[in-house]
Amino acid sequence: MLQRSPTFFFARPKTHELAETLRALDVPEEWTHEILRRAYIAQGAEITRMSFESPDELRKFLIEEMRPLLPEGFDIDKHFNPRYRPWQQRLAVVPEGDLFAALREGRASVVTDTIETFTESGIRVASGEELEADIVVTATGFDLSVFGDVAFAVDDEPVDFTQRVTYRGIMISGVPNMAYVFGYFRSSWTLRADLVSDFVCRLLAHMEGKDADVVVPTLRPEDADMALLPWADPENFNPGYVMRSMHRLFKQGDREPWTHMHEYAEEHRALPAADLDDGSLVFT
Repeated sequence: MLQRSPTFFFARPKTHELAETLRALDVPEEWTHEILRRAYIAQGAEITRMSFESPDELRKFLIEEMRPLLPEGFDIDKHFNPRYRPWQQRLAVVPEGDLFAALREGRASVVTDTIETFTESGIRVASGEELEADIVVTATGFDLSVFGDVAFAVDDEPVDFTQRVTYRGIMISGVPNMAYVFGYFRSSWTLRADLVSDFVCRLLAHMEGKDADVVVPTLRPEDADMALLPWADPENFNPGYVMRSMHRLFKQGDREPWTHMHEYAEEHRALPAADLDDGSLVFT
């Protein structure tokens, strides 16, 4: 594995330690499912909390968790200790620690360096080392597109998303009857997909009650002085593929409901309680 810079890795069993205990106690399957779901969410939430409140402590924890799984003398600081704080970029989960097992057994290796050039036999990196390879699998240069690069227009006017603001990370200002699903960076995407789906169903029912055909997120008079902020705050989340794409993404505001990038612990209460008649949604 050739990498320009390290990533945080975290080994995790494929099944939660509670699972066998609950099944041994003959806990009903639907209860077991709900308990395990909450346990996984709580574990993720605690790691996220630490990433903001105790990043140095979390860094030490992640490094020390990896150390006994790696070969003796492995340069963990060079290969697995990133410059950024934990969860400022993605934290990679390793099922059953399989990557570390491959490193211990000599079936895999890690090189942290930049590519100088491809050669007849592989890749030469900046240090001068040549990595022999039969096949090179590229896993870099991820390029975000906005809504699949579909060209949107409203009343025959092209929509420039860079001049629009997100409504709760679900809709876009000035664009009627459109919702999108964007998940969490630090939790399972399906958690937010569930919340967004519930919100959209509630919104459709609300429209039916108003006999409305159209809903448009619209900045209110009290939002006229609202600062427009980048789609992502680099202090919150700053991987290269996001930073490279900021110029083509919509904005967020400095107040509700024009923000996004919240955590599940907050949104699973906030979205179901969101006021659909606070003036930011215009129904016709």
